Amino acid sequence: MKRVVILAIVLFFILPSVLFASIASLNVGATAQFKLATGEVEADRLSELENWDFGPELRFRFLFAEVVAAGLYSGTEDDGHKISGILTGGVSLDVLGFLRVGLGMGPRMGVSFDKDFGNPQVITPLGPTSTLEGFGDAFMNAPMTFRATADLKLGKFLMGLTYMIDSNGFTFSDADYDKLLPDFENTQGRVGVSLLYNLF
Repeated sequence: MKRVVILAIVLFFILPSVLFASIASLNVGATAQFKLATGEVEADRLSELENWDFGPELRFRFLFAEVVAAGLYSGTEDDGHKISGILTGGVSLDVLGFLRVGLGMGPRMGVSFDKDFGNPQVITPLGPTSTLEGFGDAFMNAPMTFRATADLKLGKFLMGLTYMIDSNGFTFSDADYDKLLPDFENTQGRVGVSLLYNLF
């Protein structure tokens, strides 16, 4: 009986998505991420712009599959620059016609520069390094990261929240699937917001 109830609930949420969702959509816009970990989210800190990173975001959705590319820029304490980004693949569902939820995972990469945009260093979980040989090496050693989204559908706009957390150390070069789950025990996630426009 419990299985029937659970199945009915799942169908209640998924069927509207199947019947009314477009086959494909492309959304572009902006995202902002709170720099501090979730345990440090306080109202006064949320209102301070220096505690946020900003950047572009793109989401392409085909049926339930979704690919997301998001980037962030922030300054560093020594007047340098940091550019980071994440590319995820996952699923996205429309719930009750006005809410869209998604979950994806993919590599998260970052590069730091000095104030003149020189001396690039790849940011790894252990800190900046210049020992990685090119983009391919950095990509293979980038931490696998989970990113969840929950957005209100406001006409052509999507406006909502994001949550991002690293895996337990999974990378393409160290494909140990025991490390693939989110690392809730040792890592705190980051919350953010996004505003996107639906091109089609």
